[in-house]
Amino acid sequence: MAEKFSSSKFELIQETIENPEFKSKLSNILKEMSANDLASLIQNSPPQERKIIWDSIELENEGEVLGELDERLRDELLKEMEPEEISLAISDLEVDDLVDILQALPEKITNDVLALMNSRDRGRIENVIDFSEESAGGLMNTDVITVRAENTIELVSRYLRFLKNLPQNTDDIYVVTKNDEYLGILPITKILTSDQNMTVREVMDTEFQPINSSLNEVDVYDLFKAKDLFSAPVVNDKNQLLGRITVDDIIEIGADEVQEDFRALAQIEEDIFSSPKKSIKNRIFWLSINLLTAIIAAASINLFADVFEKVIYAAVLMPIVASMGGIAATQTLGIYIRAEAMRKLNRKNFRYLFRREFIVSIVNAIFFSIFIFGITYLWFSDYNLAIAIAIAMILNLIMAAVGGFFLPYILRKIGYDPAISGGVIITTITDLVGFVTFLGIVSLLVI
Repeated sequence: MAEKFSSSKFELIQETIENPEFKSKLSNILKEMSANDLASLIQNSPPQERKIIWDSIELENEGEVLGELDERLRDELLKEMEPEEISLAISDLEVDDLVDILQALPEKITNDVLALMNSRDRGRIENVIDFSEESAGGLMNTDVITVRAENTIELVSRYLRFLKNLPQNTDDIYVVTKNDEYLGILPITKILTSDQNMTVREVMDTEFQPINSSLNEVDVYDLFKAKDLFSAPVVNDKNQLLGRITVDDIIEIGADEVQEDFRALAQIEEDIFSSPKKSIKNRIFWLSINLLTAIIAAASINLFADVFEKVIYAAVLMPIVASMGGIAATQTLGIYIRAEAMRKLNRKNFRYLFRREFIVSIVNAIFFSIFIFGITYLWFSDYNLAIAIAIAMILNLIMAAVGGFFLPYILRKIGYDPAISGGVIITTITDLVGFVTFLGIVSLLVI
């Protein structure tokens, strides 16, 4: 995930682009920037400037920049590239980043790019590309160093010196059998501090548990966080070593999850510099949904038009019940989505959380119904009106807890993301319940 760089450099680049003789100067500025800064520059520029900047980046740097970009923006750039250009640009990337890029391409383009690669790179990719992007297998890198348990530490040291360059973020090397079955890890620190005549078997850590390639990426993230890992081996169902996952990939998962949750709850587009066409399409959809729910709520109010003619104060009090229900439901919805995202929901926890939210809603309902009863009676001197809003408050707050908890569960079961659609639906439900119960009770008690 690209980070922000200095605003002064950003302004300099914008001024350079606006200069008719910008091309050579811009290229020189971009040469001095890291891939992360280049990605940040592209993401923070309007669409017309993005193309200029991208075309000015040297081909050998394009792959690293693609690896740092947000997924949707990266996919847009890839659509404009020929297979030959893609192959050259991504050839030096780590396998996990390389596979992420290839999986975003149409199958034909992916096959064309693979055909242009040498047999070594193609083999590395084919070992990973069939795994889901959201699994440990999709996260892993196949660049690992392996040794046998019977080797001496001296032999391992000589082997590492022979290699000269170790794979990035190497803190451990892995001990395997002749059939690549995982046996344990051999930390680099052990190689440096152990007696050189000792064997790997005497020094290695056999307690370190590998990660299965099918494990979900969020579970991998939780595992790294819980055990404070820097890297971890990945194995298949036969315990054969496939690759490793490193902490830099885990950091990206955490950042992506936070941004995705924020975008979903806010219902905004991922790219703040996207074209007006894309923004209009995205916002029209959600504004249309909100308008539809508002019409439904208005229609429910219209059923009680005669109530407003006789009890004008009902119009003043009505929004209070709906607003309290909407906020309470959103709080419960947020608790459920957070628990789900953190993989904290199982059958036992599900029941506990529901009981807790239900108890909280009852206590809140009693407290606020008494409070609103007193305010309404002091304000309008109408006992029946105060009773009506107190009962409506109790019913709506309890409904908010039940709906806010079970709605995301139902939405997930039928294939919808509750973080995106849950807020709109649950506020409609609490509005309807609040309006109908309050106005219905008023019609019975007051009129």
